[in-house]
Amino acid sequence: MAHHSQHTQSSHSLPSRRSALALGGGLVAAAGLTACSGGGTASSTSATPLAPTSSAGGSIRILDDNTNKIFGSGVVARFEKDTGIKVEKYEQANFNDLHDRLATLFSAQDSSYDVVMTWAAWSAEFGRAGWLQPLSQSAVPAGVLPAALDAVSYGGTVYGLPKFASAQTMFWNKDLFEKAGLAPDTAPATWDDFVSAAKELTGGGVYGYAADLGNTDGAYQNFLRVLLLNGGTMYDSANKPVFNSDKGVDALDRLVKLLRTDKVMSPSSLQITNSSDLNTLFANGKAAIVFNWPAQYPVAVAKGALGKAAVGSGILPGIAVRSASIDGSEGFAINNYSKNKAAALKWLQYVTTAAVQKQMVQEEGWFPVTSSLLQDKTVTSELPIVSTYLQESRYQIKRFGAPWYSDVVQQLSTGITKAMLGQTTPKKALDAAADQASTIIAKYK
Repeated sequence: MAHHSQHTQSSHSLPSRRSALALGGGLVAAAGLTACSGGGTASSTSATPLAPTSSAGGSIRILDDNTNKIFGSGVVARFEKDTGIKVEKYEQANFNDLHDRLATLFSAQDSSYDVVMTWAAWSAEFGRAGWLQPLSQSAVPAGVLPAALDAVSYGGTVYGLPKFASAQTMFWNKDLFEKAGLAPDTAPATWDDFVSAAKELTGGGVYGYAADLGNTDGAYQNFLRVLLLNGGTMYDSANKPVFNSDKGVDALDRLVKLLRTDKVMSPSSLQITNSSDLNTLFANGKAAIVFNWPAQYPVAVAKGALGKAAVGSGILPGIAVRSASIDGSEGFAINNYSKNKAAALKWLQYVTTAAVQKQMVQEEGWFPVTSSLLQDKTVTSELPIVSTYLQESRYQIKRFGAPWYSDVVQQLSTGITKAMLGQTTPKKALDAAADQASTIIAKYK
């Protein structure tokens, strides 16, 4: 997803793009439910996990979102040359249209695309519906990062392979830290350290902190991040919503206080609808600290922006745990109705290879999907924040993709926004959202 793409033309961020799901997801969730609960034979056709074969030939057609430039500008051609498999079509569609387009394709049992783009919520929704081909463990390359694999899996089944890894980390403006009398090279390690630094940094048209709370998925992500940092979780093992626990209420209370009590959060945070706008705000020196996706780095160090020397990078500051983060990884999955599954799997695996992943880092600024590349010197010199991601990946990185993701996020975000505006208390907001979430999830039992 271009929620952290460094290319401005494709920087419609994760929150804005994901909110399309929240608005249009209910209809397709219902379609997925039918396919799974006896309305179709989709589930039964995908029982055997796909393993790699040495002799995969033929041709494939790929339907991707519009995040990545590297596939169309060279990777597809190299794949054809290296494998002998013909890519008849590599199509990039607008992310906002892709969910409903894929659901229509799958429900018609249409085999015209063999490979489709996926992420945590779609892997869950489409995988559960029986629309994605499960992969065997032998199809998963060694050293794939757990959080990246989580984005292409659901319920213990792997439905795809990642094309890049992504998680949020902390960025700070060292020049502003120095001006405020703070140690420029020392990251705030705890939430209290962060709040106290943000207070020192706020003033003269600059805010200590800014966030992208301006739409559905943005509000959810900003709450989820604090929930995880507070040692909380979205659901228990039986998928009962528990985000309204004491840890959840405390997390939302902390988020509200940044804006309403401590007044260290830029008020524009409630209007920022995508992370590319947050990238710009930080790069222009208007916010001293942000928790953001990897694309923040190239924007901040670009010519005319802050420059490399002024950008600090560190793991997110903890509350009940040392750190935690939210996942934004994307991947490819195989259409369960494809007639070219062996060749399609070759593509999924090719994308995870070192050559392709290094290109992904160097040209697009994403994190690589395997642990060995996180420590590769050419990768870390190209993108120093890879070292931060390596540290962050030692802690929990979650997104809680589920078939009900879009509907629950819609309800939860409404409550979060009301709490941020002071129209309700964090407890009332989360209790109401948890009740609504229970009703939504019950439909999937």
